[in-house]
Amino acid sequence: MSKIYNYLHSFFYRSKDAVRGSGIYSLLRRIKSEQRLPLNELRELQNERLRELLKRAGEHSPYYRDLFKSANIIINDRFGIENLRELPLLSREKLQNNYKSIICDNAGQVFSNSSGGSTGAPVNFYHDENYRRFAETASLLFLDWMGINSGDRTAVVWGADRDFKDLSRRDRFFIRFDRVKALNAFSMSDEKIGRFISDINRFRPLYVYGYASALYLVARQINMSEPLKFKPKAVRSAAEMLYDFQRREIEKAFGSAVYNFYGSREINNLAAECSAHSGLHIVSSGRIVEIVDEAGNPVPDGESGQIAVTDLTNLSFPFIRYLNGDMGVMSTKPCSCGRTFPLIEKIQGRTSDVIIVDGRYIHGEYFTHLFYHKPEIVRFQLIQEEAKKLKLLIVSKEKDPDLNEVISAIRSKVGDGVAIEIEFTDHIPVTASGKFRFTVSRLDQSSKEKV
Repeated sequence: MSKIYNYLHSFFYRSKDAVRGSGIYSLLRRIKSEQRLPLNELRELQNERLRELLKRAGEHSPYYRDLFKSANIIINDRFGIENLRELPLLSREKLQNNYKSIICDNAGQVFSNSSGGSTGAPVNFYHDENYRRFAETASLLFLDWMGINSGDRTAVVWGADRDFKDLSRRDRFFIRFDRVKALNAFSMSDEKIGRFISDINRFRPLYVYGYASALYLVARQINMSEPLKFKPKAVRSAAEMLYDFQRREIEKAFGSAVYNFYGSREINNLAAECSAHSGLHIVSSGRIVEIVDEAGNPVPDGESGQIAVTDLTNLSFPFIRYLNGDMGVMSTKPCSCGRTFPLIEKIQGRTSDVIIVDGRYIHGEYFTHLFYHKPEIVRFQLIQEEAKKLKLLIVSKEKDPDLNEVISAIRSKVGDGVAIEIEFTDHIPVTASGKFRFTVSRLDQSSKEKV
C-alpha cells in the first residue's frame, strides 16, 4: 500500500511540474548525471556557468558594472574559477548598502527576501525563478541521497508562524497529502515535545528533519524516557550548525544516521551529506564555494577560513563571492560514494559565533565540549558582550550546579584578563527564525582581526 501511495504522490508532483512547465524533474536528471562527472568536466561546466553569470552581471547590474570597470576586470572566455580571487568579496554590509543596484536592469520577475542572520542586522535581496527552480531541484536531489521517496511519512521540527488551525484549506490539504506531522520550533516546551513524541510513535515517520538544536531537545527527551517504537530511514539536520554532541544524541534517540545540510536564506541548498557521512557535498551544478582569508585569498584545503559563495543560478541578482558569515574547512579527500561534487569537511559556525580574545579565534564548539558530561545543565549560552567580558547563561535542573571545572577550562582559554559572569535563568530565547546559538559575539565584526 505504501509503494502505491509513493507512486501516486510522485505522479501528482510530476504532473504538476509538467503543467507548470518548470522542468524541475528534467533538471534533477541533469544534476544526477553531473554529480559523477570527472572533475575536469565538472570544472569546465562550472566555468561556463560562471562566465555566463559574470557577463550578465557586468552588462546589466549597475553595481557589478561599476565594480568591474573600477577594478579593470575583463570577463573573457578564459576567465574561470581560478580567477575569482581577482574579484572583491561581497560582505553582508556591502549587500545591504547596494542591493538596489545589484539587481540587473533586465531582471524580469523577482521575489524579494531578507535575512536577519545571527547578528539580527537584516539584509535585503532578490531571488529569480531560475534560483527557485534550482533550489527545489536540489531538495529532491538530497532526498534521493537519503533514500527518501516521494510521499514518505515525515516528521518536522521547524519554525511555524501559524498554528495548523489558522492555515488555508489548500495548505491543510498539502500537509495531509504530503503526510507531515509537525512540532513548532518557535513554541517548544517539555509538554509539547512529549505530545509530539507520542504522535510520531503512532505516525511512524520514515523521514525526520528540523533545526539541529530543536531536534536535539526532542532527542534528549526521548533518551530520558523510553525508546521510540519506530526507526526512520533518515534524520536531517538543517538551518544551523550541527555539533558532534547533538549528532550523537539525535542518532541515539532515532536509531538512524543524521544527514547534515547546509545553506542560508540568501543562497540555500549549498551542501549536504550523502550516506558516506564524510563531509558535505557542494551542489556544484549551481554553487561555487571558496574558503578564504580576510583578504579574499583562498586558504589551502584542510585549513579554516571564511566561506565565500558564488551562486550560479540567480542570474537576476548576482551573489558573487558572498561572505555569508560562516567559517569552514574544505576536505582534502574525495568521497567514497563516487560523487565528484567536492566536500566541505566541516562547518565551524558563524563568524559572529566565534569568540575572539586578544586576536585569537576560539570557535564556539570549544565551549560546547565543556558541557558534554553535565546532564544537569539543560541549556547554556556564552555571550561575548565586550572584548574583555563574557557572560555565561545557564539553565539548570539543579539549584547550585558545580561549574568550577567549566569556568576553569574557559579561564584557561581566554586568560585572566577577561571577566566571566554567570547568570542562572529559566529560559534562553532562540533567534527570531527559531534557531539557537550556543555562543554569541556582540563585538563589531569589522573590528575582528584574523590571526
